Amino acid sequence: MTTVGDHLVARMREAGISVLCGLPTSRLDSLLVRVSREPGFQIVLARHEGAAGYLADGFARASGQPAAVFAAGPGATNVLSAVANASVNHVPMLVVTAEVSVPEFGLHSQQDTSDDGLGLGTTFRRLCRISVSIESVANAQSKIDRAFRALGNTPSGPVHIALPRDLVDEVLPAYQLGTAATGPVVAEIVVPRCLEVADEVIGRLERATAPMLLLGNGCRMDGIHEEIIAFCEKAGLPYATTPNGRGVVPETHPLSLGVLGLFGDGRAEQYLFDTPCDLLIAVGVSFDGLVTRSFSPRWNGLKAEVVQIDPDTSAFGRLVATSLGITASSRAFVESLNSARPPQPPRLGRAGLPAPPARPAVPETEDDTIHPLEVMWILDALLPSNATLCTDSGTCIFWAFQGLPVRRPGSFFATIDFAPMGCGIAGAIGVALARPDERVVCIAGDGAFLMHGTEVSTAVAQGIPVTWIVLNDGQLSATTGPIRGRMDPSSVAKIPASDLAAMAGALGAEGVRVETRSELRAGLEKALGAGGPCVLDIAIDPQINKPEIGVGK
Repeated sequence: MTTVGDHLVARMREAGISVLCGLPTSRLDSLLVRVSREPGFQIVLARHEGAAGYLADGFARASGQPAAVFAAGPGATNVLSAVANASVNHVPMLVVTAEVSVPEFGLHSQQDTSDDGLGLGTTFRRLCRISVSIESVANAQSKIDRAFRALGNTPSGPVHIALPRDLVDEVLPAYQLGTAATGPVVAEIVVPRCLEVADEVIGRLERATAPMLLLGNGCRMDGIHEEIIAFCEKAGLPYATTPNGRGVVPETHPLSLGVLGLFGDGRAEQYLFDTPCDLLIAVGVSFDGLVTRSFSPRWNGLKAEVVQIDPDTSAFGRLVATSLGITASSRAFVESLNSARPPQPPRLGRAGLPAPPARPAVPETEDDTIHPLEVMWILDALLPSNATLCTDSGTCIFWAFQGLPVRRPGSFFATIDFAPMGCGIAGAIGVALARPDERVVCIAGDGAFLMHGTEVSTAVAQGIPVTWIVLNDGQLSATTGPIRGRMDPSSVAKIPASDLAAMAGALGAEGVRVETRSELRAGLEKALGAGGPCVLDIAIDPQINKPEIGVGK
């Protein structure tokens, strides 16, 4: 006999879920017991439900497989920021929230978040691809199956299941309402390769004098770097990524123009607007404020014909006029290109590429203080070949973009659009879970670390050797910029002096404190060579940590 809990665990296995993150609750005890007895599942006890969500997010981005988050009551509200982040970034995630028993719905029971109680499902329905509430064993199977179908659909995103405690152990009836006789699982999905579409794109490419390929975050989960680089080399096609797409392809390739938009070095904009580019092939791209530098007026003069590839047709023509829209995943599109006739060699007169900017000298500092850019440059020189970088939100993202080129596909992760503080702290643990043979390094500010730095304890408990490099300037630097000169920022941005290395030691990790330039290289070497979780706490002068990001330019 199969129970509701049995069916949920079976569907998790079918979906490729192997990691469940969260904090325990008596309402999910039966489900967690089942998971613990099943081979191939790992339960990760986080220190906060929000961090559990970010950990699951990082695992999915790095592995290509969804992870699950479990929570209840206030824990369910804690996880909402992580769910919103996954929704914005199309990251697959299963969120299971425990409910009071069905007879208690609406009776003011403790932590009743059902639709008859707090109504938390309304928020999940807004953020998730689907949110289902199991309220009867008669259709529990069909509702669970609906959720997992949504989890496997494109575009990806989080799905939510609200599970009452009294139904977990209930036996499913032989006949389920709304369940097909052949079962809910699709044995195989065939994605057609349209050679006519590929020929059309290749034809436009051959006629162009200054074409450019733009790769967005929608390419990340498809792992297309080898195929797309091979095609670009055959076609002589220069490429760039969006800020959220950074890491999909290497930036050290001669055809790379770096990042188009916020935090980029300007080469991609120079080629797009000044050359000017006459054909822009955008794959998995949302033309948002990040790509357009907060909708810079330059985009009003875009001369390029835009070919846009996305599985979501609502992306076409959004903010930028699309001359040809192709409904396909990035993998299906690239496979179509490589199955079609090879492109002709670049025509004579093809526009040249802007030269990569020379690395400037480290800005002068006083009294042996440390500049964030110098941290990045030394780190870049010391990183092993198997390193993967994660960044949190704030000014640390800018310094990472400027000082740490992407040398290996899939080795850089950042959440920039929704940008919840603390997401990278826990997300790095998820990345390391997915890639145990890589050295995972997270770059963060002290404000973000103080939000979710207790997850260092999670890494210690799991034996995961993540390295956190914290730029500690005693303030919320991204907040001070907009108000500087208009008010005293101390009341809204200043953070009391925090010894984050000591905090790491208290949580069971190694902590290293660096306060001067003369200590910097040795501190980085020690942190990168640590055998377990390590926090490198680097003192940064707040007067230096004022990057010129270039919004609206």
